[in-house]
Amino acid sequence: MTKLALRLAVSASALAASLAAASLACADDSAPVATAPADQSVAPVTVTAERRTINLQSAQLQANGIEGLDDLQFHTPSLTVTDFGQGNLFNIRGIGKDLTNIQTPSGVVTYWDGVASFPGFFQDAPYYDIANVEILRGPQGAFAGQNATGGAVFITTNDPHLGSFDGDVEGQYGAYNDALVRGYMNLPINDTLALRVAVNGEQRDSFYHVTGPWTTPNGATPGSLKEGSFRVGLLWQPTDAIRVVAKADYNYVDHDGYPADASTNPLSSLFNVTNNADNYAVDKFYRLSLNASYTFGDGVLLRSITAYQFGITTQGVDLDGSDLGTETFTDYGRERVVSEELNLVSPDKGPLRWVAGLYYQSDVVDIPEGGFDIGLPAGGFDINLIYHTPKTTEAVFGQVSYDITSALQVELGGRYTYSTFGLDDLNYIDNDTALGATQHVKTTDGAPTGKLALTYKLDEANTLYAFVAEGHKQNGVNTNPMGAQTVSAPFGPEEATDFEAGWKPTFFDGHMRVQLGGFYTLYRDFQLQFQAPGEAPGFSPIRNASGTTVIYGFEGEAQAVFGQLSFDVGLSYDHSQLGTVAAVDPVSGLPTNLGGRPLPLSPEWTFNIGGQYAFELPNNATLTPRIDYAYAASQWATPYEDTGDLLLARNLVNAELAYAQDRWRITLYGTNVLNLHYVLATNVGLRYAGAPAQYGIRVERSF
Repeated sequence: MTKLALRLAVSASALAASLAAASLACADDSAPVATAPADQSVAPVTVTAERRTINLQSAQLQANGIEGLDDLQFHTPSLTVTDFGQGNLFNIRGIGKDLTNIQTPSGVVTYWDGVASFPGFFQDAPYYDIANVEILRGPQGAFAGQNATGGAVFITTNDPHLGSFDGDVEGQYGAYNDALVRGYMNLPINDTLALRVAVNGEQRDSFYHVTGPWTTPNGATPGSLKEGSFRVGLLWQPTDAIRVVAKADYNYVDHDGYPADASTNPLSSLFNVTNNADNYAVDKFYRLSLNASYTFGDGVLLRSITAYQFGITTQGVDLDGSDLGTETFTDYGRERVVSEELNLVSPDKGPLRWVAGLYYQSDVVDIPEGGFDIGLPAGGFDINLIYHTPKTTEAVFGQVSYDITSALQVELGGRYTYSTFGLDDLNYIDNDTALGATQHVKTTDGAPTGKLALTYKLDEANTLYAFVAEGHKQNGVNTNPMGAQTVSAPFGPEEATDFEAGWKPTFFDGHMRVQLGGFYTLYRDFQLQFQAPGEAPGFSPIRNASGTTVIYGFEGEAQAVFGQLSFDVGLSYDHSQLGTVAAVDPVSGLPTNLGGRPLPLSPEWTFNIGGQYAFELPNNATLTPRIDYAYAASQWATPYEDTGDLLLARNLVNAELAYAQDRWRITLYGTNVLNLHYVLATNVGLRYAGAPAQYGIRVERSF
């Protein structure tokens, strides 16, 4: 029990961004393919140092089967999501986070309406009433929001709008008794004030057949879903110069536990597990944000984004993946994030454009007494933890772009970030705080980052770009499990330097747009949890891997519209090699050198393609079949490459048939239609399944 328990004990255990500022600093406007009229060319796609992928808007998200975080990876080159229930590991090109803990921030930051969300937790919010989703690959260390070594995801929900009353309601029923209702209503109150309300609710039976003396709070099978969310937005725009948007959203997500089995079991038993735990898994979290802007007479924009986020997570799971042992894990944690960002943005005209800003964030995680327990029932060598981590981030940033000629633009951005990490923790055993060790530690970290980019427009149909960008992820401190350390064990920050160059051609008179790019990244001081050779067994702290990890590859995307036919395609090749790392294999207990192995959670190849054709029917109706295919090569969940760590290649197919007339839309849908059984994630010897085949009908009415 000790190795597994101690690893979990060590692993126990952001932020606002101005999308308007980034848009003003870029040369192009982003737009989706799927929403382009059939008789028009594809709208421009932004591919610069900030944005190097196409937007996905609401219609595309639904057509591609993107209902939440896990689905993004099947439609975006180089992106992987490892979802093991309560936590999520988000990686782009192998950079992000591979540790299931609170101490290390994520190298990929997710933003909702310009506000950086909880790092690594509370990521299961459903995607509804979404305006667009953008995925940015590579270091994001120049300006706006939190620093990032791997990339960023911007999720923008629809704002209220003045002048019209409109709405939409949608119902869905499918396999596993999956029933969903969602919709929105936009209500202009007067000439300057508008209200928008959106709701989403879903209930689904479990994908699993679970045997053993398991329990759940309401008797449902572990892995079922009960979910309720709502969002309220208020727009106040008294003049053309003043715009204020306030939003509040709340999410309740209940999975009745996270069933899993041993990662070494045959794949055929993936959805047939045994369990003898008291299973529960509930996330409750909300976000309040205020986005206010004022445009001066000379066109300069002043913007403020203020946010408060709070979440509570709790779970009880079977830790050995069977009904034979007695190892279970329970936790209860709270997280509070407060952030503020100020931007000053020049007018989007003339050869010189600039952005300047200030940023502040406070992030506090608390696990109270009794909130973390490995080894229930009590008295069977329980490991307990009391945990408090106050973290702050302060930054100043700026960027300047200058048109040297009408065809050549240079961009220079810089940022300085100062952060603190405080850790107060008490690790103890058998529910007796006297048998534990307490530490109170605080670290600080300061780092400059930035980027230099060149964009050259060969002609109206061809653009070249090249840049170098630096990313940074702050340092932290390990927990101190039961006195295994005589002193606190801090670990240093991560750094990533990325070199990229690419070509954006347009073909067929604007009906097809392509983005091609190559990258070479030097990834230093990778934060990895491992035991060094010669150390006493039982303690594997987070530490920095020596040597430099090298990552290189290429990515390509294309979007096309030819009348009623439209399609999109993406491809990536990522090659990575860890620097020299002398470690002890956690399974065999033998020394091993991890140098030369690929980064975990980094498939070498990813590919996706989707297409649809809108058949015109009488009475202005259309019938549109669509099919999407996504491939991800095999990848290792850890750098140790032990049995059970390998996540096999995935070939996933989604399909739908949509009939639309006037304000009605009826869709027959299927996701993972070939019913591929695949492992989505592994964690401490357990494996978690990706969703099996699902199918059903969806009816939508707009008004």
